[in-house]
Amino acid sequence: MALIEDTHRLITHLTERGFSEQQAEALVEAAQEIDLGDVATRQDVTEIKHQLEKLELRLTLKLGTLMAAGIGVLALLKYFG
Repeated sequence: MALIEDTHRLITHLTERGFSEQQAEALVEAAQEIDLGDVATRQDVTEIKHQLEKLELRLTLKLGTLMAAGIGVLALLKYFG
């Protein structure tokens, strides 16, 4: 994924603001080498958020079931024990 599409425009922009042409070209070249392949997008973050919400619900249900079963076992032990 390219970070900068219009390199000429960026070099012009930088030179107009005081960078030498060599500095501007070096900055643009360095920026072109940045790999954004592993950067999470807003969509990625939203998807992970939804997955975490579903996981939280599942864990809550499992914990509730486990607590109910534990209370049942304790009641049986008190009744028959």
